[in-house]
Parts: sequence; C-alpha cells; structure tokens
Amino acid sequence: MVEEIAGLASRIGRRLKKRGWSISVAESCTGGLICSTFTDISGSSAWFKQGWVVYTNESKISEVDVSPNAFDLGGEGAVSHKVALQMAHGARHHAGTEVSLSITGIAGPTGGTETKEVGLVYVAVTTHDGRYIVRRNDFGSNDRIENKRSFVQFALRMVLEILDHADDIEMRRKKAEQRRTVDDENKTIEQDDWDGAEAWEPRGISRAEPSSVDFSAETDWD
Repeated sequence: MVEEIAGLASRIGRRLKKRGWSISVAESCTGGLICSTFTDISGSSAWFKQGWVVYTNESKISEVDVSPNAFDLGGEGAVSHKVALQMAHGARHHAGTEVSLSITGIAGPTGGTETKEVGLVYVAVTTHDGRYIVRRNDFGSNDRIENKRSFVQFALRMVLEILDHADDIEMRRKKAEQRRTVDDENKTIEQDDWDGAEAWEPRGISRAEPSSVDFSAETDWD
C-alpha cells in the first residue's frame, strides 16, 4: 500500500504541475501523513503549498474556519460531511490554492461510537472554480496505522478524480471553441460566396453549402 500511495501522490504532483496549480491540505485523523507523502517527492514545492494538522475541534475552528455549531450538542460532529467540506474550503481560502483536500475520521482503536465506528472517514476535495467532492468510507476496525494509510489512499484517489473531471471539462470547452471557430469560418466562406445574388456568376462547381440568400423570396416560381 505504501508504494501505491507514493505512486498516487506522484501522479497528483505531475497533474498539478502541468496545469500550474497548487494544493493545500487540512488533516485531522491522519496527523500530517498526506503532507508527509507529498513532501517525500522531490520538487513538490512547485505544487504543494501548505498544510494544517487540525486535530482538535478548537484548531479546526481557529485555523480553517469550521463553524463552531458543528460541534454543539446535536451538531454534525468532527467526523462529518459538513466539517470535511468546511475544512477543505478553509484550507483553500487561507492558502490561496486551486485545489484543497481535507480528511477527518476515526483511526482507532478507540474513539468510535454507536453511530460512528472506528474506520469511518470523510474526505473533501474542492477546486477554485466551485467543484467539490465529499465522500465517506468505512474501513472497519483495522490497525490504527493501517486505517490511516487506507484513509490517505482513499483521499488521494479522490484528488485524481476531481483532476480528471477538470481535464474533461477543459477538453469539452476546447472542443466547443473549435466548433465555434469552424462554424464562424464556414459562415465567412458562405458570405463571401453568396453576397449579392445579382453579381454571382457560375464557376463550374456544384456547391452543397446552404445559401445565406433566400432565393424563394426573390424569384417568381409561377
């Protein structure tokens, strides 16, 4: 698993560097393992900007702007969709990065409850243009270190997923621009060929392009 995690981190680094983007991280249950994984890669300063280990509720509030009411009695609690998303938004806002990643969970062997068992994790990934993913996963009562590694692997795959989505959107945008360019060029050609029906002379070529001139309105077909 360690080798796979390193491979995922390397892929993220290459993708971010190619785009000129950077990433920030807010970690709770993994205690800096994601940041350590990123900084194990030589040259990671080109795409990894900043990280926080916000292990307590107080640090989540003060460092990455998690709402205090999340920890009130009856609130969502630290291990939740809401807190994960707020951690990611806060990290990206404070670091000024294009992508942010957050993770909050229960690595064990203690800390679980009837509603939130050991092995539960929430991960959020956000981008500067408004896209985000928040997911939960239950890895079960494994060894604490094994759970932390599983959490990191899960999180890094989500980062790659949102980068894939960004690439897909960019490709669609470029294709749409190319289609518009081709359409504009075709319209220009049509206007050059057919502008002024009275000046048109046969050129010995049968054309299939639609005309911009409505001949039916100018010709007596009776």
